[in-house]
Amino acid sequence: MQVFLMEGKYELKKELNLLEITLVGIGNILGAGIYVLMGKAAGLAGNMVWFSFLFAGVTAALSALSYMELSSMYPRAGAEYEFVKRAFGERVGLFAGLLVVYFVVITSSAVALGFGEYFGNLFGGGNLVGAVGLFVGLSLLMVYGIKESARLAILITLIELSGLLIIIYVGFPYLGTVNYFEAPNLAGIFEASTLIFFAFLGFEDIVRLSQETKNAEKTTPKALLIAIFFALVLYQYFTN
Repeated sequence: MQVFLMEGKYELKKELNLLEITLVGIGNILGAGIYVLMGKAAGLAGNMVWFSFLFAGVTAALSALSYMELSSMYPRAGAEYEFVKRAFGERVGLFAGLLVVYFVVITSSAVALGFGEYFGNLFGGGNLVGAVGLFVGLSLLMVYGIKESARLAILITLIELSGLLIIIYVGFPYLGTVNYFEAPNLAGIFEASTLIFFAFLGFEDIVRLSQETKNAEKTTPKALLIAIFFALVLYQYFTN
């Protein structure tokens, strides 16, 4: 991991800019939302899956506003741990940090299993092989350096965006040919929103990169706002 010595303490090296952390955030939101959860969400909400995405996005944006304020005040890699510790003390902060670790393990596993399923269908070898291989490869890259990790994340984000834009282009002539207010039931719409909310939480990774971001006090809040807004707009086009 890239560090430099400053005043007798090791500090994370600030190498990331606004564009880089914004694209990382967008990639995290889109990757889980479209390529892993879309089928399950559509099965729950039917043609009103667009509303499920809208509701989840607006709800996540409310949390993002709090993150924007706090990240501008305390741009630290610990993010949630740092915020809670300053408000309620070390023990509560540690508990919050452990919950974040648990959440990241669950979400990362879900995305890795989704990747493993695609990998297994394309190349064979089983879903678990692809999932474990993804974890090992990305872990080694993260240890090597944040700049290289961010570049790979940006490349993956651009690939994701390209795939979505192609699908939107192909489906655009069929816009308005279905009843967008048809759904199995009201409960299914909000069940899908709960599932989709998980994807929007990818914006948290932007905050966790604060300590490695240039001028983080101003850059991190901007990146949060742009990532949430861009993903929400793209989801609406995709689901309609």
